[in-house]
Amino acid sequence: MEPLVRRFRQRLLAFAIAVAGAAAAPADNGSQQTKAPGEYLVTLAAPAEVEAIVSVYARFGIRSIRHLGSNVFLVTLAEDPGPATMEKLRAESAQIKAVEPNFRYRSQ
Repeated sequence: MEPLVRRFRQRLLAFAIAVAGAAAAPADNGSQQTKAPGEYLVTLAAPAEVEAIVSVYARFGIRSIRHLGSNVFLVTLAEDPGPATMEKLRAESAQIKAVEPNFRYRSQ
């Protein structure tokens, strides 16, 4: 086989592998998502007050509670119990509608 044809086939194969890998990888639009340690978005059920957050999550050392609007609060904890524990405690309180980790997005 001629060297030129061999090089062409090698490049074509490398291109096909790269395209197949890109198609299999999830699209992230150049961003990376990571959980902010100890930070959770807590949504209160109306007419609950911020004291509901304190009563449920105080054992983890609340550093701050910031109101973001629409009954959503950014809660920063000294000790991060993890999303599963946060959700378990949420399920035990009728005053807390939802809890989820605070994800930070970074461009690559």
